[in-house]
Amino acid sequence: MTSPFLNKQKWFKSLMWLLLFGFFFSIANYFQPFVYALIYALFDTIALFCIYNVSYNFIFPRYYHHFRKYLLISITFVIIYTFLYYLIDVHFIPKVPDESITPPPKFFHFFRKFVTSCFFYFIGTAVSLVEHNQQLIEKEKLLTEEKLQTELKLLKAQINPHFIFNALNNIYSLTYMKADNAPDSVLKLSEMLRYVFYDCNKDKVQISAEIKYIENFCAFQQMKSEQKQNINLTQDNVLSNIEIAPMIFIPFIENAFKYSRIEEEDNAFVNINISAKENHLSFFIENSISLNNKPISGSGTGIKNVKHRLAIIYPDNHQLEINDENDKFSVNLEIGVRS
Repeated sequence: MTSPFLNKQKWFKSLMWLLLFGFFFSIANYFQPFVYALIYALFDTIALFCIYNVSYNFIFPRYYHHFRKYLLISITFVIIYTFLYYLIDVHFIPKVPDESITPPPKFFHFFRKFVTSCFFYFIGTAVSLVEHNQQLIEKEKLLTEEKLQTELKLLKAQINPHFIFNALNNIYSLTYMKADNAPDSVLKLSEMLRYVFYDCNKDKVQISAEIKYIENFCAFQQMKSEQKQNINLTQDNVLSNIEIAPMIFIPFIENAFKYSRIEEEDNAFVNINISAKENHLSFFIENSISLNNKPISGSGTGIKNVKHRLAIIYPDNHQLEINDENDKFSVNLEIGVRS
């Protein structure tokens, strides 16, 4: 696929060569008849076009990695090319003799051709360098995008097995205890699996679907205990058409239930609040920390995973605060979204 930048360059260069031809012709036609001026302008334009393209298409792309070799080849080529350019101009390009004008010294004529050749050779090198750098930037950008997409797929792949492992453990606990709500847990699990395996394949999902998953997750958690658990899920001004990256909150919720041991300790709690204001979505969760189950600082693949996803999906468009106190752990996540 051709870059728009390179397409613009082609049009611009074509226009410049036409303008250069017109410039040479207008000067030559001031001193010579139309046909002679036309031949002179055409010859000079073609000669400079050739040296430009040799530098642009061949010498610089092939030898720019080896500066000394490139410099030696460039100097040698420009001198030889200028010599041929000068000989053809002097002996083969027709000119109207004008005794009133004293021709310049041969050395001056050769030097003028040499300076002109060097100038256009340098322009060819400079343009080739700019376009080469532009191609490298675009190639690096494509590689970066491909890398980010690959990383996102890998991160999503890490979510699904982790979820299934926890869910099956929960169902195992319910069936082991012969709980009456075990069948209901299987139904909720099927809804959750449908969301994970189908909806989560998309880059973005509606916040309502994500909240529904969280509600099922909390209900699933409550089924693990016969006693009422202190789980609070609230939402404020959250419009259903807001879209976010799927499963972006779940690692924090899993972490909260894991370390609060809410199904075992009476004073344990998990509070979740999701709210929206203008173009910002706020997610806040806090949980008690069991003294017998304190998290090790820096551990937890889930939170590392979500931090990585946030850096990829919402670069410079999110703010994450994690507070770890003696008996309480909280997470506050702000994400810029569009409704």
